[in-house]
This record gives sequence, structure tokens and C-alpha cells, in this order.
Amino acid sequence: MNTDSTSEVSEPNPFPRPEKKATLKLGQRELSLLSIGVVALVVLALLMGGYRAFRNFKSQRDIVLNQSNLHSLFTALQLYSADYEGKLPPADHWLDAIAGYISVPQGTPNGKEGLLQGPSDGEPVNYVYNDDAEGYNLEPKPAKEDRQRLIAPKYLPILIERIGVARNTHEKMAVPGSPSGDDAFAKSLQFPHYTNDPDNATTVVLFANGNIQRYIKRDFKK
Repeated sequence: MNTDSTSEVSEPNPFPRPEKKATLKLGQRELSLLSIGVVALVVLALLMGGYRAFRNFKSQRDIVLNQSNLHSLFTALQLYSADYEGKLPPADHWLDAIAGYISVPQGTPNGKEGLLQGPSDGEPVNYVYNDDAEGYNLEPKPAKEDRQRLIAPKYLPILIERIGVARNTHEKMAVPGSPSGDDAFAKSLQFPHYTNDPDNATTVVLFANGNIQRYIKRDFKK
């Protein structure tokens, strides 16, 4: 006798079970560490922004102080020249020559000596005298009597900023105002302000007409 046996065939499930996917579960400790990291980054960004703002403010303040120093020194140079037929002092002792003509308000920190140095982003700056300013006549005269005054006052630099130089330091300087003159003049300059931004690094220069000019390093780049 034959016994028919039927085997049960399982039908495919039209709705297959979804595969398990890896999930990231953060515990309280991990969340706390992540929060601390985010806060630290925000604080660091704020500190860096604040530091840059402080540096920029300090550089601007330093420039203003140096301009004030140069203005006072030019006044002393004028007073000296008035006693010496309008001529500026000899280069080898220019600062000693005008020391008695320097005037500062009472109570100024460091007195007259405070004018002989200025602040910068690093070490203090001193001022260097142009050899060509020696004997230069600040009083305009007829051309036939003023042959020494070959350079117009607005083009003749008298004092520039320099870090780490001694009292009465002097040197011959190129005359700016032409491409070749600008290039040569730039080589004699330091740029002690805004040094954290090389393109905007700045210096100030006193000219024989009393003008104090700001120079930015990028202006000399071709």
C-alpha cells in the first residue's frame, strides 16, 4: 500500500526582514566629551579673534605714538635750525645737538628721553638721521643762494624708524618719489608695526617739510 506523503514547501516571505544596520549610540560620557570639545573650539576661536584685534589696536596706537615723537623731534630740529642760519644739525651728533631744544609736557613718562624711543610690535624703535639732512636749510632762499637744497623738502627723509640702533645713528638714504628711488628707499626701511600681517606691515618717516608719512610694505611690491 502506497502512502502519499506531501512535503510542505515554505513560501518566500514577500516582506523580508530588514537587515540590521550598525547604529552609533553615544553614552552620556561621550556626549559630555563632545560638548566640551565644541566649547573649547569656540573659546579658542574667540581668543584668537580677540588677540588679533588686540594686536591691531596696539599697532595702531604705536604708530600714533611714533608720529607724535617725530612731530616733537621735528619741532626741536626747527628750533635748532633757527639758531644756525636755518640749517639742520651735523649727522654725527644730530640727537645731542637738538637735545636742548626738545620740549615735552610736564609729567611725561621718561621726560625727553621718552621721545627718543618709540613702541613697536617687538623691541622699541629708535630714529635714524639722514646724512643728506646735514646742513640742509629749512628756510627757503632764492635759487642762486640755495644750491645745497637740491632736494625738495617733501622728498627729503630726515628720520626713519629702526630697531636696535644706538643714539645719533645716521646713514645716507635714497630719495623716494621715483621707481628706482622707491626701491632703494624701501631697502633702508624696517616695518615694525602690524608685523603679524606682512603685507600690511607699516612704518613712519619724517620729511624735511614736517610731513610724517606712513609706508606700507605691500606698496613697494611690484
